[in-house]
Amino acid sequence: MRILVLSDRIPPENAGGAEKVAWTFAQGLALRGHDVTVLAATSSAAFTDERSGIPVHHIHARWRPRFTAYWSLYHPGVAAQVAAKLDALRPELVLAFNVHTGLTYHSLTLAKRRGIPVIHHLQDAMTFTYGKLVHFATPEARCPIESEQYRLPPLYNLRTYRLRYNPLRNVVIRRVLGGVDRLTCSSAALRDAIVANGGRAPDVVHPGVDPAALDTTPEHVAALRARLGLDGCRVILVAGRLTPLKGSVQLLRAVQRIFPERPDARLLILTRASPEQQGLTDDTFRDVLPQIVMGGWLEGETLAAAYHLADAVAAPSICLDVFPTVNLEAMAAGKPVVATCFGGSPEAVADGATGHIVQPFDIAALSGSLAALLDDPERAAAMGAAGRGRFAEGFTAQHAAARMDAVCRSTVSGN
Repeated sequence: MRILVLSDRIPPENAGGAEKVAWTFAQGLALRGHDVTVLAATSSAAFTDERSGIPVHHIHARWRPRFTAYWSLYHPGVAAQVAAKLDALRPELVLAFNVHTGLTYHSLTLAKRRGIPVIHHLQDAMTFTYGKLVHFATPEARCPIESEQYRLPPLYNLRTYRLRYNPLRNVVIRRVLGGVDRLTCSSAALRDAIVANGGRAPDVVHPGVDPAALDTTPEHVAALRARLGLDGCRVILVAGRLTPLKGSVQLLRAVQRIFPERPDARLLILTRASPEQQGLTDDTFRDVLPQIVMGGWLEGETLAAAYHLADAVAAPSICLDVFPTVNLEAMAAGKPVVATCFGGSPEAVADGATGHIVQPFDIAALSGSLAALLDDPERAAAMGAAGRGRFAEGFTAQHAAARMDAVCRSTVSGN
């Protein structure tokens, strides 16, 4: 089947979680025998290349971010380029991922006008709000989250986004999505949030990661441990930039409780961002800075080695974190995860078996869960092994591709 994958950005130009998911699905479908082409956007000149045997077409799309609520619906320059690509490539199916920062929602309409079946895979809350879904993530929030907690308060978008607000935006998006053949999404949590805010219920298709990407050797792990000055240390890993929405304040408060009695404990953060950019130099947290290690941006086997040297992986987001692939990467590496109850993490991490699900504002629970894993290596290893088994049973890239392949075939056949 000729499948055209749409994604605003893809790696390596943008290596965010949503972009990695789109590219992993594209690769997985190609490996299952489909003729896959990717259409992405770039703020520079348009270009075409080939990656891992997959043709990739980048069209030029650029506008001022403050006007995204308008241009993400329809942009004449983008529309002309997308239409030309659809006519030239003649796909039998369009599988769209994020289209709200470059390719525009109108790209879905252009495909439907040409009689092409369209699947739109939703990866965030942008179909009904303008950023991360955060209003429900409070110290008082009940966990596990119930669907009504996701519902936006009246006039929330207008009050929150003010001059960026477009009163027709959500109406247009809902109309466009009502015309596509199939909606899918990355987690049941996102599905519940969409439905709670009046959207059409998508089918859940969990993403996966390639288990081979987490393979490494003891020698590589030892070399990275030595390079980062972590010999003899117990390590909590954060695989990405530690921002407020990723639970930076909550995690730093947690390690303030953990570190004083554990001078050999370290918080390893993998990001290009400086400590200043992440707010780590705030006087409030100056006492834990000596035990924080900035690992930089790691890729390939070096990233795998970072997971393998960790004793626990932390993912305490305070927003709807739809389905963090960091959980899957940790599980593939055999490491226990302490993850947020907000979003899709509970769908991957089995609480008490492969890690812990916590209310991230509950600092005692967050710090206690992490400390218990540091203090009991046998328990941590058992949880990590259980996580690896759970990952192998249903969360590999191959499992994800098979799930999406079934959706693609049933959509084209009309079932």
